[in-house]
Amino acid sequence: MEKVDSEIWKNDDEWGDWMVEFVPCKKGPNFSDENFKDFTERWNEKIDKENFDILMAVSLLPRSSNHNYDMLWQQELWTKDRDKFWKDWKENHEIKWNDENGSVLLFDTDNILEYKASIRGKILPFDERMYFQEFRYCNYKEGFNESDLLAFEKRHHKKIKQLDIMGSCLSALLKPLSEDTKNTFDFVWHNCFDTLENHNSTIELLNNSIGDFVTFESISHIGRKIR
Repeated sequence: MEKVDSEIWKNDDEWGDWMVEFVPCKKGPNFSDENFKDFTERWNEKIDKENFDILMAVSLLPRSSNHNYDMLWQQELWTKDRDKFWKDWKENHEIKWNDENGSVLLFDTDNILEYKASIRGKILPFDERMYFQEFRYCNYKEGFNESDLLAFEKRHHKKIKQLDIMGSCLSALLKPLSEDTKNTFDFVWHNCFDTLENHNSTIELLNNSIGDFVTFESISHIGRKIR
């Protein structure tokens, strides 16, 4: 991708070295809503006991079948502590944790998706116990770059206002950091929605216009905050 003076990441000073990561997961034979709830409670207790610096965690269940994962486990950490966390987890905790809990859910810690995050605009209230989230994996078409994305953002928000729809409650652009196959994209446009109706109307608007300057793949999830 052609390097340009980036306006997208200009808020780095505000957010520091803020990053977000998504751990692909496979459901085990004992997975159920009740067992998953018990699983997350045990995980939170362990994170607190070990004093790991994980700010937030979210479970993301794909709304359509996905051959890469059954679920994504979203974690947010400060970059300076991330390597320490995973080194400690793999050396001292992972084997025992999987033995005790892998029948419910198994983390694929060898294929973690890592991103640097830039929040776009205001964050509107939404119920984090159940919401809708979309990832739009984008590559610029030849001759286009970040300046075209910034111009499109302005047009997109203007159109949302004209149509009198809510749009996304939270929007972020994610810059790939790891080398996973899902991180070969120029950027990921990440949106959260309070309702399925709001999700569908906004996604339809995006689908009808963003293809002018990028190619993209997208996948939607049901999100639930678990930490």
